[in-house]
Amino acid sequence: MRGRHLDSRMTAVRLRLVGVGAMNSPRYRPAGLLASWQDNRVLLDGGGDAAGGERLDGWLVCDERAELMPQIRHAARGLRMTAGVAVYEAAGVEIVPLPVSHTSHPTYGYLISTDRAQAVWAPEFWAFPPGRPALT
Repeated sequence: MRGRHLDSRMTAVRLRLVGVGAMNSPRYRPAGLLASWQDNRVLLDGGGDAAGGERLDGWLVCDERAELMPQIRHAARGLRMTAGVAVYEAAGVEIVPLPVSHTSHPTYGYLISTDRAQAVWAPEFWAFPPGRPALT
């Protein structure tokens, strides 16, 4: 990504928590983040009903073996999409999975980048990868 200019315009990304709990939390929906910009809506993690029936362009997850994956896959199929670990890029925004240390199988956090800012979604990890180069 070093030296890569994603878009010549400033892209504003709205990040909204759609849950902050664990799978069986009696009080809070499972942790999830909705990233939206221009006409794009991408959900990161969340429970099976995290989309709330709204249109999504992508559904990314940190752990494809998570206990919530059957619910997430079912909900994603209802939206005619597949949920999984992937890169999503559109309209000056790039969402990239980065491996994190958490369990004995592959798990990821996501780096959300525009031409002017970066944010990370990593709800569960022991160690995050070393720093990434800043965008120029």
